[in-house]
Amino acid sequence: MKALLMNTTQSRSLFEPRRAGAIGTIVILIALLIVLGLPRLTSGDEAAATIDVERKQVVDPPKELAEFTLTNQDGQPLSLSDLRGKPVLLFFGFTHCPDICPATLAQFRQVKRDLGERGGDVNFVFISVDGSRDTPEAVKAYVEQFDPEFVGLTGSEDEVRAIGGDFFVFFNRAQTEGTPSAAGYSVDHTTFTYLIDAGGSLRTIYPFQAPREMMVEDIEGLLTS
Repeated sequence: MKALLMNTTQSRSLFEPRRAGAIGTIVILIALLIVLGLPRLTSGDEAAATIDVERKQVVDPPKELAEFTLTNQDGQPLSLSDLRGKPVLLFFGFTHCPDICPATLAQFRQVKRDLGERGGDVNFVFISVDGSRDTPEAVKAYVEQFDPEFVGLTGSEDEVRAIGGDFFVFFNRAQTEGTPSAAGYSVDHTTFTYLIDAGGSLRTIYPFQAPREMMVEDIEGLLTS
């Protein structure tokens, strides 16, 4: 049975690819429809014909995620199964990201603080979509700016794309406009945040800048269930 995505709390746009614009958004929507297999989405008791990109998406039933292995910030292999036993709050981004990624990881830091003593019972994970530049050392330096206990993962573009389907992830290298930066390119990417339960199933997808109180409430629900 295909997972249903149920629209719940109103929030900001779920699709905010870095500089992707209208064409990028259309590509993302098409990719999502292909990956999701045109699922039936519901809002309350009414069926929706299209994906609602303005709301938190609850995956019902939870989607069991395929196993994957990437390289952590210490240069060691780390698999999704290694994170089981704790809920996971996950984001895909890149260390040269000027705004969305640091804003999201700063929100992760605040979510952990809001959870108080239970904050240590959650894995906060950053996966790079820019493996060409984001070495384990670079990812380590980046995530530790926010919290030394955050998990940073990196891998080749092919490796990350291989696992991206389960997470409805879109990313694409794009040349910087105007004067080229030292890096020479940026990365357009979706800005979902994902909540995975302790058993490794995807439970919730949040839009960029979803209220952290919403995330805290959902995580607390998993911790007490």
